[in-house]
Amino acid sequence: MKSFHLVFGSTAIALSVGFTLGSRAGVEPAPAAHAASPAPNATASATIAVPQESSGTLTGLRQAGDQPSPDFGQQPLIDGLPAGLQPWRDPNRPDVIVLDEGYDDFFLRTDRSSEQRAPGPINLQRYQFAFSKWAFPTYLGVPIALTPEDLVAGKVDVAIVGVPSDFNVAGGQGWAANQMRIIRTIDTANKGYDRHVSVNYMKELTIVDYGNASQNMFQMGLSLAEGAKVVGEILGAGATAVVVGGSHDTEAVGHMAMVRQFGPKNYATVHFDAHEDAYGVSLGTFVHGGRARRWAWEQGWIKGEDLHSLGMRGPYGDPEILAWQREVGERYHYMAEFEEDGFDVAWARVLEEVKGKRLHISFDDRPDELDVDAVDPSFVPGVSNPDPGGFTAAQAIRMVRELAIQNDVAIIEFDEYSPIYDDTHYSTALVIDRMMRAFLAGKALRKKGITDPNYVDPEVLDHGKRKR
Repeated sequence: MKSFHLVFGSTAIALSVGFTLGSRAGVEPAPAAHAASPAPNATASATIAVPQESSGTLTGLRQAGDQPSPDFGQQPLIDGLPAGLQPWRDPNRPDVIVLDEGYDDFFLRTDRSSEQRAPGPINLQRYQFAFSKWAFPTYLGVPIALTPEDLVAGKVDVAIVGVPSDFNVAGGQGWAANQMRIIRTIDTANKGYDRHVSVNYMKELTIVDYGNASQNMFQMGLSLAEGAKVVGEILGAGATAVVVGGSHDTEAVGHMAMVRQFGPKNYATVHFDAHEDAYGVSLGTFVHGGRARRWAWEQGWIKGEDLHSLGMRGPYGDPEILAWQREVGERYHYMAEFEEDGFDVAWARVLEEVKGKRLHISFDDRPDELDVDAVDPSFVPGVSNPDPGGFTAAQAIRMVRELAIQNDVAIIEFDEYSPIYDDTHYSTALVIDRMMRAFLAGKALRKKGITDPNYVDPEVLDHGKRKR
């Protein structure tokens, strides 16, 4: 930071202003007149001298350490502007973005080497029974894990993690990860029982809150990489990752983590979305929320036949996308199919297609990944791109539960929730919470050896008339 020293008699006061003079391309800050030459990247300084007899009145101003004036006329142009006006561009490679020092500051981990505790989950709840209203705010009130060692030592089955990216033009998705920790319900911390399949998923599974993956709000690519690292730590510990996303670029995080953990073409993705989100245009970023699964296919990470998409119906699709889906063999299920054939028939078709596959699910307001806007906005108003005519909340909850029962689901994401667009009852957060709980119930049932997606506890269906 640039510093100003105000001298009142013998007292010096340093005031900080909001810019930094640092080195780049071998150019060092000029030495200040009142001090020895600074080391590279040292703060430049200037002095405002106030004679003691002035009683605080500024009578003189002397600034030292200015940089030499650039000669823009001698600089190469990049897209019509001198290179000196765009220090993040490489004149020799205009398609390259140069990162300044500190590009990874947002991702520096806390040093825990001096901590005196055995690895394992940490229960933050003071009381055995507490409504979420006054419980310590973690996902579902579960214990936390801070490191991969905690996951391994705790033999964790499921780790819920926030990836609060916020790179959608609508904005607000970055708040979703923490909003889901404090939704306004009368649920009880660390308690959960599914009435459809009669399983206590909190007892059957070891579930933890794995915190949030940090973001660099100025660099989407760096943020995606950090998210993939954090989610990869969960997969590497043998656990399932439940990801509470931000914007739909979080889907790319899932693909990156899956291919790194399991290798190319060893997983399938189920994309729930109101929109196709398989654009061929990269907009100069390689990947964005509108093309994550197509990007994964272009990289050779996933087979076309292992791409599954459901719920698309939005008004701004592109005929080229449907042509691409057909060309690569994607198994797509537009909302029109569910309307024409009926939900039960179309959904049974999807279950048969994905049977036996290791899944990455994405629920997003785009299309396993779960874009929340796949659900009708009457149930989930707090999404960035709402489109009417989607799945009901009950259907979405059912689909998530049945996929978790039938398939080995490694990652499930809930993307595109934007709390700033939600209603005063936080209806969207509640539906996501119930989908999350249904998924955990399905995982618990699968752990108990039941893999029939149509399983329902017979006792909840017999009206109390059958003899025990």
